[in-house]
Amino acid sequence: MQINYSIIIFILGTVLLMFFTFFIVIFLIVHKKKRYQHLLEKQQMESTYQNQLLQSKLEVQEQSFKYFSEEIHDNVGQLLSIVKMQLYNIKSSSKEQEVVTKATDCTELLGKAINDLRNISHTLNSAYISNAGLANAIEKDLDYVRSAKEVKCNLHRSGEEYEIDDERELMVFRIIQEAVGNAVKHASASVIDVSLDYHPDKLCVTIVDNGKGFDVNEHHNGGIGLNNMHVRTDLLKGKIDVTSEKDKGTTIKLEIKPLSLP
Repeated sequence: MQINYSIIIFILGTVLLMFFTFFIVIFLIVHKKKRYQHLLEKQQMESTYQNQLLQSKLEVQEQSFKYFSEEIHDNVGQLLSIVKMQLYNIKSSSKEQEVVTKATDCTELLGKAINDLRNISHTLNSAYISNAGLANAIEKDLDYVRSAKEVKCNLHRSGEEYEIDDERELMVFRIIQEAVGNAVKHASASVIDVSLDYHPDKLCVTIVDNGKGFDVNEHHNGGIGLNNMHVRTDLLKGKIDVTSEKDKGTTIKLEIKPLSLP
């Protein structure tokens, strides 16, 4: 009888221990899951905050671009146009060949400067980019580079073109503009090729230059230009790849999905 009672006590103790262990395990799993969920929510909040901060920064930047664009168009451009008109009057009224020749040369130079300023003004203004469309805005920017920097620039398009919303289109344009600007200013490129490849599931943008290049590993964090490109790509939820080698140029590949796709 005593043995049977001991066995029953042992079995009950074992069952209670198993239940206790089971509840401890469940408690730890639930606690760990809640901690993980809390950490995930915290990371999502931080990511959302960072995205909003970056978005605000880019919006401020676009407002600055718009202001400079209007200043160039309304003030600087008009002043240069007046100067050009005055030179034309001098050329028309003067009877001295030397004065006429110099006035003609200055008029042509001013005409080129006004055209370059107009191109700069357009590509700084987000409203123009929205109205002109991505390809036309890129061509306008490349026109300025061809004219002012004497760099051979080519725009290639393939696939059936489709529209993306204005905000995403503007960010894609700014990435291309940044890449082209870097190729001219820092890489001393003489040839720049920009490609827009429209696929049903994604838009692929490639910018290739023949500049002096750089060691990507040494510039892992990049300069302001590269960082701006990565920031905009993150906001686009796209992919960007930068490959470069010293004295062998740089290739930048950007991929984004049309807004209608998940």
